[in-house]
This record gives sequence, structure tokens and C-alpha cells, in this order.
Amino acid sequence: MNLLIHHWDTDGICSAALLVESLKDEEFENISLFPGIFEFDGRIRGHIAEAERIYIVDVNMVDEAEVIVKPLYFFDHHIQRRIENENATHVNPLLEGKPAPSASYVVSDYFNHWGWQSAIGAVGDLGRGAFQFDWVRKLLDRHGLSENQALHLARLINSPSMVCDLDGVEGAVERITHSDPLELLNDDEWTNNLDLLESEIAEIVERAEDKGDFVYARYSSRYNVTSIVARRLVWDLKFPIAIVVNEDYNGHAQIYIRVDKALADRLGIADLIRRLKSLGFNAGGKSDVLGIICAKTRLDEALSIVGDHFGWLLWWKE
Repeated sequence: MNLLIHHWDTDGICSAALLVESLKDEEFENISLFPGIFEFDGRIRGHIAEAERIYIVDVNMVDEAEVIVKPLYFFDHHIQRRIENENATHVNPLLEGKPAPSASYVVSDYFNHWGWQSAIGAVGDLGRGAFQFDWVRKLLDRHGLSENQALHLARLINSPSMVCDLDGVEGAVERITHSDPLELLNDDEWTNNLDLLESEIAEIVERAEDKGDFVYARYSSRYNVTSIVARRLVWDLKFPIAIVVNEDYNGHAQIYIRVDKALADRLGIADLIRRLKSLGFNAGGKSDVLGIICAKTRLDEALSIVGDHFGWLLWWKE
């Protein structure tokens, strides 16, 4: 049996579905990390022990991949070093200096298998920024999806992860593999998820503090909404940089930073990720995104490192 481990968000779910479709003659067991927690827990390690071949999709955990002693295929589009494990096939165009707008793009390009999930994965990761790509527009047109429908469908597919429904995340892979995208726009369960979350997300965004150079939102919630809050602050409200902190996410602290694409090359997020990792933090991202998950007792330490990197020093204690 093949094991497929994927990210919990829209891009991860769409990429997983594309991989299953590309290897339709093979059987897969599909599992995801618990939303918001980049960790191979006992459940995932148990599945790895039983699997014959392993596929890891859109999960930026190179260190975990290094110690897997079975045939491994690792598809990603995040900033990362090359995997040295001789059992691994590491597919990440960034390692070759090529663009990788989404994991769905990476999987589709590797297998030359393009579907509506290829486009929606990119929309889930880039929002309206995905519409700059001709291949995204062509796939949406082919399936009769407008830009607004694509944005809404990406939110719907992401909704199980936001309400921390692990079964829902894993079940979404099969649902989008066998469904028409226009039909999924009316999915009752996913729509209810979004309705449940909307008031909380809106309140967090409303209470965000404009610090001048950036906007800062800090709250406590059991829901996995840091990335959604950051996207609204940067994409919709046009703040150049958003720093979003969930002080108590199911016993952990979350930090999520999103910056405007125009600033990304100047901010050195890749260097910041390396520094955080060297200090034992679970951190990862891309040129315009940084995510950190840590013990609550290390939250101020992580924020201090972030503030020092950007030159804002003690801004979070003001």
C-alpha cells in the first residue's frame, strides 16, 4: 500500500488529489498532519512503518524525510534544502532556480496531469495572484469557473482545516477527486464551516493594530485561522506586512507572517527561517510567508527573533 501524506490546506488537498489521479492504477492511503501542527506524530509514524512507498506533498519537513528508509517521493514548493536521503526523489523546482507557484503546479507539471484542482490549488495558495498565470485561467475557463467562484471554492476546500476537522481534511481528497467543481460550490458541510468561522475571523481582523510599517493581530483560538487572517490583512486591506499570533492554539503558539509580494525579496524571510530552525523552532515558508509553531513558553522568544530580523525590536510589548 502507498501512503500519501499531505498538507491540510487547499493546495495540499488539491495536490494530493492530482497525485492520486496521476497514479490511478495504484492504491493509496491518504493522511494529513493535524491542522496547524507541523509534526509527524505517532499516528503518522505508524502509517509510515506499514507503508511500502511514501509520497509527501506540500509538507515542508525535509528533516523528517531524511530518516525514511523506504522509497519516498517528496513534492513541494517551499524554501528548503535538498533532501540527501538516497531513498528520496525530491521534486521542488525552486531547487533548480525555477518557479513553483503552488504544490498543485509542481505535481501537475511532474506528471503532466492538469485538472481544475491544479488551478484551485494555486488559487488557494496565491488568492487573486494566481490569475496572473495563463494556465490557471485556461483551466478555470475549461471547467466553467469564474474568478470569484474559484476563490470561493478554494475557501470551501480549506474550511475543514480551519475548524480542525482532520477527518474532513482527509476526506476532502476523495471528494474533490470524484466531484464536479461547480457542484462543490454548494457543499453544505463546507459552507457551514465558513459560516461558523466568519464572525471570529472578522473580529480578529477588526481588532488588528496598525503599527505603521506593519499590522499586528494577537488572539487565542482553537481554530486554525492565522493564515486566513493574514491574507485578509494583506490581500484585502492592503497592509504591506501582517504579523498574526495565536497565543493558545490547542496548547501551542502560532505565528504567521505574510508580506506583500513587492516587498518579499527585500525582507530575507529565507534567512529568518534558517535562523529560527537553528534555534530549534518549527518554522517554514516561502519568500512572502513565514509560519512558526512553538511552545507557548517560547512565543516571546520567537517574536523577539522576528523583530530583531526586521529591525522592529520590542514592538510586540508596546
